[in-house]
Amino acid sequence: MLLKKFKKFKRAVYKLLSTIYDKPLDPPTNKEKDLLGELRAAYHEFPSLKRTDCPPSEKNWLENANRLRELVLNDDPREFLRWDVILKTMVATYASYIGPELKYLKSLPDWSNRWTEAIKESSVGHPVPHWRYPDSSATLIHHAYHWAQFEEKTAIRAHDIKCVLEFGGGYGSMCRLLHNLGFAGKYVLFDLPAFSALQKFFLKSIGITVLPIDAFEMARSGVLCISDLEKLKAVLSGHIEVSNSLFIATWSISEVPISLRNAILPPISPFKGFLIAYQSQFREVNNIDFFRNWRETQKDSEWHDWRIEHIPNHNRYLVGKRKTN
Repeated sequence: MLLKKFKKFKRAVYKLLSTIYDKPLDPPTNKEKDLLGELRAAYHEFPSLKRTDCPPSEKNWLENANRLRELVLNDDPREFLRWDVILKTMVATYASYIGPELKYLKSLPDWSNRWTEAIKESSVGHPVPHWRYPDSSATLIHHAYHWAQFEEKTAIRAHDIKCVLEFGGGYGSMCRLLHNLGFAGKYVLFDLPAFSALQKFFLKSIGITVLPIDAFEMARSGVLCISDLEKLKAVLSGHIEVSNSLFIATWSISEVPISLRNAILPPISPFKGFLIAYQSQFREVNNIDFFRNWRETQKDSEWHDWRIEHIPNHNRYLVGKRKTN
């Protein structure tokens, strides 16, 4: 009971400190008005998703998509990073584990000349500044920590990769980070339609090129936000350099039904690198067993699987790199 009260008090202190650095939104620019209109037009086309007759893990994300649709149509999307559904699923605004992650990033030899610029936050979505490092946000620091762990285990840098497939890309923050770190290839974000529309809004707002599928297939760089599984398979089979590609799934593929995992994972087998974070158990699925069995089918890669000690509730990293001949 005392520990619970202390955590609640600490969270309140974090909120208070963050407000010191908070800034109000400016009036929308013409570009913002156009992107807001595009976003709302997309959400008007989305039906309310039915939540019956599906596994608990799938039902959870359908509920999130419905809540996001409600907020886009009835609230100000320029503040989406403060919405309840986003706070619950995609951001780590007041999480205590951000402190150790920021400390780790600051310990890196290239902190000053590389990471400080990479984690500089934008105003899009009205993110809450992190109280220990107001130039960034907790979520961007969290994503930078993931990538730093991947680099440490694989020695792969963002500019080494020609293509990224991110499964469940949140609102596009990891995609933004890799571009900040020098990625200049083709980036595919696969998600539910509601989240794909939000990713387009965010990435376009910060100046990253988002392409329709036909233009993406012909391009050498750019972002594709896609929700159709068959179209994704077509893109993977013919329009990216799979031998120099990276798969990212941080707490996403471990939260979907086994049937969808089994549809996504086989096409990425030839990829060069894998960055996965997962919880040991999600709803009805034992993820430790699942990923252990999957790794056994990927013997051409070197794997690192370890517990994330500073994050509660048994979360793990799974990082892989294709062996060189």
